[in-house]
Amino acid sequence: MKGARFLLLLVAVSLVAWPESGRSRGAQESPETPPAPKTPKVVVPAETTIPLVLKNTISSRTAFVGQAIYCETIFPITVGNRIVIPVGSSVKGAVVQVVRPGRVKGKAQIGLRFETLILPNGTTRPLRATFSGFGGTGKETFKPQEAKVEGASSKGEDAGKVARTTITGAEIGTIPGAVKGSPGKGLGIGSAIGAAGGLIWILAARGQDILLPPGTNLEFQLSAPLSCERDELEPASHYEEGPALPRREP
Repeated sequence: MKGARFLLLLVAVSLVAWPESGRSRGAQESPETPPAPKTPKVVVPAETTIPLVLKNTISSRTAFVGQAIYCETIFPITVGNRIVIPVGSSVKGAVVQVVRPGRVKGKAQIGLRFETLILPNGTTRPLRATFSGFGGTGKETFKPQEAKVEGASSKGEDAGKVARTTITGAEIGTIPGAVKGSPGKGLGIGSAIGAAGGLIWILAARGQDILLPPGTNLEFQLSAPLSCERDELEPASHYEEGPALPRREP
């Protein structure tokens, strides 16, 4: 009889203890709450062309390698109906090559590089980009393969200077030739003197320098994708979330 009572007591204690142990085991084995998924980045793809306007003056006469250039974007760049690079974003770069025009031959050259993008809200990103476009006065030449601007040639102007100097020398030489009764001889001597003087003047002077004033239009093309976190950008456009539904009156 005592054995039966002991057995019933043991079963009762087991039934009371089992739910507690089950609950604690279940709490211990419950999986951890998964972390919230990261918001995907907004990526401007490589080979995107970004137009700019130059803010400071660059001249081949005074420029040097490493000189800073400052620009602003003039057209918004969007990704998925969202403006990533707004108008007025700042771009900092540097002069990477300067060649003065030669005294006999050779044109002026300026090479540029774009290094840093700063959005209006302060978000800053390094750039991997190439100088891809230039809108100058029409006298310069742009070489996209070499990413540089080349100055205009002064050959036509040099020829004009020689011609004008020769004419002046010829007029001067005609006077003593006419006095001696040989105006033709004086003309030839004067022309030779004038031409020599013109060549000396040209050899002493350089060709045309490149001048890029503020407001010059430039372009660069991304060599690698440019990514930003969504919370680093301006607020999203309403079009990203779809059209707003009209409010229905109750």
